[in-house]
Amino acid sequence: MSDNTPETAAAHPPKVADSPDVDGKIVPPREVPTAATDADPVYDLVEVAPAAPSAAEPVVATADPAAAETRVIEREPEPAPIAATSAASMQTIYVPSPVPPRRRGNRGFGVLIALLSSAIFAGLYALAIATIHSVEIGLFQFDFFGSLAFYTPIAFFFIGFVLVVLVVNRASWWGYVVGSIFVALLVYFGTVGAGLLANNVFAETPSSAARLFALALTNPFIIAAGLLAREVSMWMGALISARGRKVKVRNSEARESFDRESAERTAEYEKSRFRAPDATV
Repeated sequence: MSDNTPETAAAHPPKVADSPDVDGKIVPPREVPTAATDADPVYDLVEVAPAAPSAAEPVVATADPAAAETRVIEREPEPAPIAATSAASMQTIYVPSPVPPRRRGNRGFGVLIALLSSAIFAGLYALAIATIHSVEIGLFQFDFFGSLAFYTPIAFFFIGFVLVVLVVNRASWWGYVVGSIFVALLVYFGTVGAGLLANNVFAETPSSAARLFALALTNPFIIAAGLLAREVSMWMGALISARGRKVKVRNSEARESFDRESAERTAEYEKSRFRAPDATV
């Protein structure tokens, strides 16, 4: 095995051979390779990974490797983190505004009085029927409670009086005085119409229907029902209107109290608002 180390090559220099040229000229000596120089030295190749460029100093490649230079790009300083604001300091507080007092009405009380008035009207109407019977036939009796004709004006009275109460509400007595006329007319003509329908007036001839209508208009029981309806609704309306006046006074006092408290609250708010800058300084 041949030794190819540099020391062996230096100790055994290559041989020089002088050989004449074809034309008889002497060719300059040339080196004849010996066994020590038959092959070039063999070296192990190791791949070295290129160094990664630093993040702080990036390298920019140029077209000419000789003229390549390293440029340092300065990064902008990152903004300082902003401290998180507390959610409690940013919370919005809603203060409910004061609610004005609700105006009280008189309709519920009026409907109860209308129901009581219907019972009173029924008693007076029964007494009137018995009195008329005693005058006509000489018998004072109450044998008509099972008749539908007795309850018809009572039903119209209750309906008419409730309508008046709902419309008049807290008005003064004059409203019930005018409303009592409406109640009387409703009881009178309502009872007349119900009596004609009960007698099947549409099956009668025109002359017979006119006669039945005239008899119903002059019926003393129906007339008494209309008169009693006006009186009862008018005087019971006075009771309803008396309470209505008290309700109006209470509503007025509640409104005045609310306005006064609202004015005081507004004044305190204005004072605190103008006092706030002085306190911060």
